Amino acid sequence: MKWVDRACFFMICTNETEKECLERGLFGDQEWLFPYLKVIKRGDIGFLINVSNDEIIGVFEADGPAMLNIVPEAWGGRFPAQIKVKLITKEHKRIDSASLKLKGILELREVKRDKFAYKIPKQKAYGPDVTNKVLGLFRVDDYFYSNLGLYDDLGLFPQYKLEDVAGLEEVKNFIYQRVIAPFEDWELASKLRLRVGGGMLLFGPPGTGKTLIAMAIANHIQAKFIDISPSVIIGYPGEAEKRLENIFHGLEKEPRAVLFLDEAEWILCRREDQTSSVMQRVTPVLLSQLGRIFKNKNKPIIVIAATNKPQMIDSAFLRPGRFDKLFYIGLPDEDARVEIIKMQLRDRPHDLTEAQIKKVAKRLEGYSGADIEQIIEEAAFLAFESKDYDNDVKITIKHINEAIDKTPKSVSEEEVRSIEEWARMRNLIE
Repeated sequence: MKWVDRACFFMICTNETEKECLERGLFGDQEWLFPYLKVIKRGDIGFLINVSNDEIIGVFEADGPAMLNIVPEAWGGRFPAQIKVKLITKEHKRIDSASLKLKGILELREVKRDKFAYKIPKQKAYGPDVTNKVLGLFRVDDYFYSNLGLYDDLGLFPQYKLEDVAGLEEVKNFIYQRVIAPFEDWELASKLRLRVGGGMLLFGPPGTGKTLIAMAIANHIQAKFIDISPSVIIGYPGEAEKRLENIFHGLEKEPRAVLFLDEAEWILCRREDQTSSVMQRVTPVLLSQLGRIFKNKNKPIIVIAATNKPQMIDSAFLRPGRFDKLFYIGLPDEDARVEIIKMQLRDRPHDLTEAQIKKVAKRLEGYSGADIEQIIEEAAFLAFESKDYDNDVKITIKHINEAIDKTPKSVSEEEVRSIEEWARMRNLIE
């Protein structure tokens, strides 16, 4: 199977709603979920999950972004958050035992509806690594690749801004001044012979917004965003190296780009610590390609590495001219937690007061931004499950507290201490 550099998304249907989805080429959901569908863009690969039969139906391609009421009368108006899709296989392919087969690919959550419980993907959208694993279930042929649309805007302009990252004002300001601003005033930067592009390392506990910052940078400078994760090494011998070479060859054609290395310790760790024969082949290829980018000071490419294990990265990669801009992305402080809670409650019906939100933020000390997002998501489902059609359904402080009780911190104090000790040794934090 060829590698597909596309994000993917999952939508839910039942026996009752499946026919209309397939006949109209339209996926739909409830209006309150619309903010979560906004990450889906034209060209992403779509899969429909029929929870009545526990089937995955595919393979589709988003024909545009999610919108409200593309076809207002669809499903009797019950699901106004909609995505227009087109079939890109010869026929609708079906994979049974969906929850069992997806379990090894992505995280599932259990949802109860009308006295039935079923498992669905925890998120709406995922990166190319998940896309290719799910496509592997369908065993797509050349017809699929020939019908896969080639959109000019694929991978461009992720719709994120630095303001979407709560807190970290000093870090965001420095990133803007040293990384983004030279791109915005290219002429002056050239006169002063500023180095435009180069490498930067974002390090800190998991779930603190490192990926979001990388996407926001790409959005600010109108750059193509390319994500290289450990999934790049999947395949037969020689495929990973070829895949990397193709990625970097494509970079040369871009006017500007952001190359993102997620979980960077997998590729930037000390050579003597690498035990995988695959990594021993892949690492030299990547380092050779990165070296060409770092030496070309006039090429507007930013390489961003993100890690929650900075101790594993070889110090040679942190020397001047390589990943020499280092930013600590720590757990949110109380003000940032308030901001995250408000962001997550935005566009959701709730009755929390300012005082209650601040009280919740105090209670969430030591939680990551991703933890808080999960808590609000869980609170929303608790509100849904306790629905009373005689009254407006809202998220309450009771739902929030119950969700907190169910959600442990994902980051231990030991993890934070270890990362901060590494940062202090390099005078990156006080």
